[in-house]
Amino acid sequence: MKRFIVVISVIALITAVLSMSGIVAESAVQTIVVSNAKEFIEALGSNRIIDMDYSGDYNLSKWEFSDDLELPEGVRWSPVFDGAELVISGINNLTINGGGPDGANSRIIVDPRYAFVMKFEYCSDIVIDGPTAMHSVGGSCEGGVFGFSDSSRITISYTEMYGSGTEGLTLSNVSDMKVKDSVISNCTYYIMTITGGENIAFENCIFAHNQEFTLVNVSGTKNASFTNCAFNNNRGEMFDVKDTTITVSNSSFSRNNTDSPIQHSRNVEFINCEF
Repeated sequence: MKRFIVVISVIALITAVLSMSGIVAESAVQTIVVSNAKEFIEALGSNRIIDMDYSGDYNLSKWEFSDDLELPEGVRWSPVFDGAELVISGINNLTINGGGPDGANSRIIVDPRYAFVMKFEYCSDIVIDGPTAMHSVGGSCEGGVFGFSDSSRITISYTEMYGSGTEGLTLSNVSDMKVKDSVISNCTYYIMTITGGENIAFENCIFAHNQEFTLVNVSGTKNASFTNCAFNNNRGEMFDVKDTTITVSNSSFSRNNTDSPIQHSRNVEFINCEF
């Protein structure tokens, strides 16, 4: 009997230690249903599932520096040239479901042209599933849709990154990221910029109607790949890859306006692609 009591006590102690160390049980994850931008921002945090229960517009900029908005821990407004952008810092285990109740994508929108729609830093285990993210007015020079830095284990799926800022994705020192079944379109400068990091994979994605300069920029990233992707109706040099080699497999390129043949891109290994 004493041995049984000791075993139970040890199990209880281990459970308490795991909880204190941040290893949270699945039952501890909180699901929050939101229907407007204010509720969305206030719901941001670790160990959260945010369900966007309205398939219309969530304009984050309407609450920029508002006294009526209670910013969660790790969330702040960062000034940019023509406004501010929302920065999420040090948050772990966050899922954003943006499919909407009627099957239409909820739209996350910002007004400043030089802002990212959302910027993440020092985050891990982030899932973005289903929304459209965009600017209300197209911009140039700086800004983009999603920015991630010094973060890991990121998944973006069934999401449209509608450029109208400079680029769809800006990644700096990001590891173990997968983007699947998603679209990056109508970016005013690039499709993406990836610097450093490792294990960045794009699967079943569409890149269309992006323009100007070099579209896919990768520098010093280990194991970056594109599989079953389509690059259509883009304008500009397709790849600029430095200090590494990327793999593009089972993908198609059509109606792109480039100065040189895409299949001759340096540091890009094409496998079973159509041009």
